[in-house]
Parts: sequence; C-alpha cells; structure tokens
Amino acid sequence: MIEISRVSNEAARPPANGGQPVFATRQRLDVICDDSTPLQQRLNDLYAYGADLPGKIYHRWRFATFQRIMDDLIRKGAIRNFGRALDIGCNAGFYSKMISDYGFAEVLGIDIIGAYVAKANQAFRCEETGKRLTFEVADATALDDPTPYDFIVCSEVIEHTSHPEAVVDSIMSLLVPGGVGVISLPNGVSLGYLTRCLGSLLRGRGIYPDLREHMRYPFYKGPKVFRRRGAQILSSSGVNCLFNDPLLRVLQRMPGVVALNKLNFQLSRNWPLKALAQFYFFVIRRPAS
Repeated sequence: MIEISRVSNEAARPPANGGQPVFATRQRLDVICDDSTPLQQRLNDLYAYGADLPGKIYHRWRFATFQRIMDDLIRKGAIRNFGRALDIGCNAGFYSKMISDYGFAEVLGIDIIGAYVAKANQAFRCEETGKRLTFEVADATALDDPTPYDFIVCSEVIEHTSHPEAVVDSIMSLLVPGGVGVISLPNGVSLGYLTRCLGSLLRGRGIYPDLREHMRYPFYKGPKVFRRRGAQILSSSGVNCLFNDPLLRVLQRMPGVVALNKLNFQLSRNWPLKALAQFYFFVIRRPAS
C-alpha cells in the first residue's frame, strides 16, 4: 500500500453548504438531455459542457447507467454495509452526491484538480451526522487510508494516470474485505474511439496523447487487471454502442431521436453489444477472505 498524497487546498475549499438539497438524485434518471429541466440545467452548470454536445449526452448516459448498477447491487444485497464510500476522480461531485443519496454515512470525493474540488464542495458538501459528504484534493496514484471503504467508484480515471497499476492496487487495498467497487473505463475497441482514431490518422495528425490514453483499455483489459489483483467481477455494463460523435450530433436534430437514444442505452447494457460500448462499466468485489 502506498502512502497518501493529499494536496492542501484550503483556499479553494468553500464553506459547507449545510447540506441544502440541490436536487434528488434518487429520481429515476432518463437518458434525454432536456435543457429545460432543473436536473440538466444543474449538470450543465456543474460540468460546463458548452458546445460539447456528445460529452453532455455521454455524461448523462453514464450517470443513468451508474444509477441502474447501484439499484441492481442493492436489490441483490451485494453492498453489505453503507458506512464509508470513496469517489476517485470526483470532478464536480455528482457521482459522490448519488452515492450519498443511496444512504452511505460518509462519502469522500477526491480529485487532483483543485477547481473541481472547490465546485463539488460548493454544490454538495454536507457535514450532517450520518450523512457526511466532503471533497479533497488528492492524487489517485498515491492513496492510503487507515480506515478502509465499503464502496468505491472510479470513473474514467485509471487510463489518465501515469501509474494506472498504482490506482488499481490502491482500490483493492482500500476496500474492506467483501467491499464493492464500480469501475468505468473508455473502451478502446468501441466505434466511438476507433473512428476517432482513424479520422485522426487520415488527417495526418497521428494519435494524440489524450486519444491514446482513451484507447489503453479495451473492454476485456480492465476486468483482467483487477482479477490479477484478486478481485471478483460481479457484473458489467456499457454506454453507447451505436454512435460516434459526428453521428450523434446529426441524430440529435432528427425526429425520433428520443427512441434512438433509449434503444442505444438499452442495447449498450447487454451482451454482446456492451463489449462494443464506448464506456465500459464493471463491478468488482474484494473477496471476504
């Protein structure tokens, strides 16, 4: 286990908001990015999508997928304790808020970027007894904690780090025996990333570093890495098996887009099409013994 590396960021940490509700994340999240709804308006504010329409849509789909994964885990009794939870790479904190709303007593979100942590604290920080939700600046490759966690989420973080194996080792060591984690990674063999790679090569730009990072983990590699660390893989799911960015932009202006989005969402969650999904989710458990 490696020593924790938390970056002091008191100046960027605003006062607690007293647990004031922003919106209820336990409502059933649909996959339609309707900017007239309070939820989507809040997400737009938190994540500043701007003109990045695909990014906004994929983000909404990932949140909805995570919610369904959590519902399934709770229904099956896979999450045994709702004590401490950790969100690695929390960004503006929406996953952390969702976890807290599922009933975890203490949720910590960490990110290496101070501006994200400040925004998350401003939006969601809560110090209520039995419902603590806080955010800190920390390096995902150098985590340690004397008290382990019952649940960990790590969404699109591992592929961007300089030492991904250190993040995997930290997740496994920070989970209590029997603890559960939800991991998501970009799928390097998906339509979205393969066409982006081909387009970049055809324009003579080569594969730029950010794209190369997104292609590091085909759908089978992430679970394999965790299995080598002793993890059990409980389930898997996917997001976006049918569209790439240009096609998505065109389709959003056409009639019937709502039905197409829902079809894409449903197909992406099931085998074999989840193996072609742009974002691959899988659930791990640290063995009890």
